[in-house]
Amino acid sequence: MAEKKSVGHAYNVDFLNVVFAASSIFLFVCVVWMVWDDFDREWKNTQRRFTQLEMEVTRAQLAQAERGVDAKKRGQLDQQLAEAQKNVDANGQKVKELQSQIDALSARLYRETQDYQFAKAKYDVDRYAYEVQRKAGRASDERGQEIAAQGARVDELFLITERTTAERAKPQTELGKYTGRTAELRKQINDMYTEQRRLQTRLTVIAPSLTKTLLRDAPMTDFMAPTLKVQQVVLPNVVDDVNFTRVPKMDRCTTCHLSIDRKGYEKYPQPYRTHPNLNVYLGSDSPHPLNRIGCTVCHEGMGQSVSFHDTAHTPRDEKQAHEWEKSHHWEQSHNWDYPMLPLGMTEASCSKCHRQEVFVPNANTLTLAYSTFERAGCYACHKSRGFEGLRKPGPNLTRIKSKLTPEWVSNWVREPRAIKPATWMPQIWYNSNSSSPQDAARNEVEIASVVTYLFDKSAEYTPAVASPPQGDAGAGKKVVESVGCLGCHVTEEKDRSAAGPRRTFGQPLQSVGSKTTYSWIYNWVRDPKHFSPETYMPNLRLTDREAADVATYVFSLKGATGTAPKAKADPQAVDQVLFDYMRTVMPVADAKAKLASQRQLDLGERVIGRYGCFSCHEIKGFEKSQAIGVELSEEASKLVTRLDFAFVDVPHTKLAWFRQKLHDPRSFDQGRVLRPEEKLRMPDFHLSDHEQELLVTAIMSFQRQVQPAPPRHGSTS
Repeated sequence: MAEKKSVGHAYNVDFLNVVFAASSIFLFVCVVWMVWDDFDREWKNTQRRFTQLEMEVTRAQLAQAERGVDAKKRGQLDQQLAEAQKNVDANGQKVKELQSQIDALSARLYRETQDYQFAKAKYDVDRYAYEVQRKAGRASDERGQEIAAQGARVDELFLITERTTAERAKPQTELGKYTGRTAELRKQINDMYTEQRRLQTRLTVIAPSLTKTLLRDAPMTDFMAPTLKVQQVVLPNVVDDVNFTRVPKMDRCTTCHLSIDRKGYEKYPQPYRTHPNLNVYLGSDSPHPLNRIGCTVCHEGMGQSVSFHDTAHTPRDEKQAHEWEKSHHWEQSHNWDYPMLPLGMTEASCSKCHRQEVFVPNANTLTLAYSTFERAGCYACHKSRGFEGLRKPGPNLTRIKSKLTPEWVSNWVREPRAIKPATWMPQIWYNSNSSSPQDAARNEVEIASVVTYLFDKSAEYTPAVASPPQGDAGAGKKVVESVGCLGCHVTEEKDRSAAGPRRTFGQPLQSVGSKTTYSWIYNWVRDPKHFSPETYMPNLRLTDREAADVATYVFSLKGATGTAPKAKADPQAVDQVLFDYMRTVMPVADAKAKLASQRQLDLGERVIGRYGCFSCHEIKGFEKSQAIGVELSEEASKLVTRLDFAFVDVPHTKLAWFRQKLHDPRSFDQGRVLRPEEKLRMPDFHLSDHEQELLVTAIMSFQRQVQPAPPRHGSTS
């Protein structure tokens, strides 16, 4: 390029012109791109599509409304109107005269009313001024007389308007005899088309037009009065906890979910579908109107966002997750601590407001979740708000020696489901972190020590009838079926879902004959409180003969005796396991010195303390022991960063962690190098997928209070 420098300039003018031109073009492209990107935003396109959908729905409603008009009734009304109009026409002269009288009287009444109102206004002002003067002692008698005269004149003018009104009523009544029927029929016909007129007006409002489409919603002009705009609901009485402060909750979900509180969109896909059960949720006359409840109070998620990606949607299953990944480029949100709840779990949020209610109206899933939580006895190990003061879910073991044998108890605790497949007793040993051949010897040592401790500490029990008589099993079965036993018990249960989690009283009678003695069953049926004063089971007031028949029938219900030991518990193994427990609470030297006496009992006490058996059962020596599980009262508000996912390959979300914990409670030990006493200890309940979801729903309802406290009485804030 030729060198072109002007006098006094140290730069090339032509090159500088090229730089300026390129910069201008680049800036222009960026501005156009910015304007178009704003014009083409996701929520705006959603609202544009909704406009077309709304027109389609409104046209369909209009057509339905037109079809809903009773043609036969309309024909009858038209015929009646024609006949009534003939009567009016036949008396046309009289109608004109009456209408003329009414018009003249109405004009006169208008003037008289004006005179009265003006006089009344002046009288009120003058009277008030007079009252002020009189209060100050400056009013004269002449002024008082003037005010009284004004009042009399106002009363006179009022009587004039009343007389004219009464005079006008006479021709109106007479005119109604001729035209009243036609007016009534026209109103009936007009009422038949009220809905059509409303829908037609709505169509006119929402239909695209040159003004709306090309001016109000056009790029660069859509800041003035656009029809496409962000919709939001601000809830000042509900707040979001944003780490260091609490701010009023703001929901912009209705920016896309435009018809969420409107009928007529029930069959359309999201985000245009009507919310189910509008008479309960979001409807203007429901207990939870949209303008007071919003959306994220129940559904969670980032309510201030208006894009699918940033609102922290949660798919209901893997299939929907893959669909969202393809259609919306969805990914798990890591920028918001409280992603949306899956649709089947939304009722977990009911507890935010319904804190003092046992059964929340219209929250059947939450009620079932709480029932499952209670039936599984989760509250026994985990302190949970709302479940305080409940009795322990397991049977009292302080008299176990009089009821069971050590062999049966050993087989029972080793694998409860081998005896009763539907039991809620969890499996403590031989789980995912303790099922290797190397763990078998330790498991058997711990099982033997627990059984030894329970039977050594068992209190003596003298049955009321030492040698009960034998009965008839057939007669006993009839008694069981007739006196209400099956209201709390089932005779055979292969699956927990058969009875359901609401069965909170009475253990299944399956395999009872293989569990205990005939003598114990007889005395229990005869008087349950003689063995366990705190039992729920009532005294059925059976005769001795009936008690014998029932006991004989129940004792005949035999079943599996459980899983046999998988390793031998030798004394050396007992010493090693006991030493492992002791060295966690005392120096190694002291632990070795204390191994000298009562090894089995000492180990049993420590094993029961480690696994928290006392949380569900009354056990002598553990009356004041505290629950071993973490408190769950605010578990749903816990940040995901406080959950240890270890080496388990699951999504890093609270829901995934809770599901995995319930599916395999000790799976988070996999791949780790741990001493036996460091391993996880939560037992395995062998929960079904449905039970897991119910328990996760219950856990997700345990949330921190985020609503501001109500002002105290007399507060001026």
